[in-house]
Amino acid sequence: MMVTSLLALPLLACLLLATPGFAHETGDPAQGLTYLTEEFRPLNYTENGKPTGMSVALLKLIWKELNVPEQPIQVMPWARIYDSGQLDRHVVIFSMYRTREREESFKWVGPIVKGKLSLYALRSRHFKADSIQDMAGRKIASLRDTAPATKLLGAGFPLIYASRAEHALQLLQSQRVDALAMDAFRFRHTLAVTGISPDEFEPILVLSEDSLYFAFSLDTSDELVERFQQALDRIILRPVYRNLMNFYIN
Repeated sequence: MMVTSLLALPLLACLLLATPGFAHETGDPAQGLTYLTEEFRPLNYTENGKPTGMSVALLKLIWKELNVPEQPIQVMPWARIYDSGQLDRHVVIFSMYRTREREESFKWVGPIVKGKLSLYALRSRHFKADSIQDMAGRKIASLRDTAPATKLLGAGFPLIYASRAEHALQLLQSQRVDALAMDAFRFRHTLAVTGISPDEFEPILVLSEDSLYFAFSLDTSDELVERFQQALDRIILRPVYRNLMNFYIN
């Protein structure tokens, strides 16, 4: 009887490890997360078919700090990512602006870097705006589910949505809209890829200056989020963070 019981122990262990949920409970939960990002230079983008950018580099350093092997990173359009963050479990989205409107929808690890959300207009039209109310009656373009779009919708402004940043810039340049709501990183990159001179445009109103974060779905445990935050805090104190800033941002 004793021999039979001893022989059964390895088999029982194998069965338990193969049971759904058991491996997740005993393994590192950081490996049970789905990491989602978009094409958003210079923070996250694909190069030679692989995700790269400042946020990707930081995430890899966090994994190393936590002794977690590198995990798959899925790159997809922002609208799909944002829906995933709202509906799916165990999801990390980056880089996401941490705004007042989004605060309660995610758990946050950061900041990665500070950003700026602005309204841009054609310099030749000489628009002036001291507050968002000064834009009443104006046509404003933006990208769906982005931070500046959410801010304007919350303020009661109807928006004209563009399918891509390049399309949004074309709407502004052709005067089919009066202003474009976009973050500074995306605006500068869109000018660069389209070859349009930055001198044609000017920021007429800063909507907010918010930082970009890693956004965790609400089902993520506070303990795991805190582990990520502490790892990032340690990395930010090291020269490597300043080196990344100089390489990707400055």
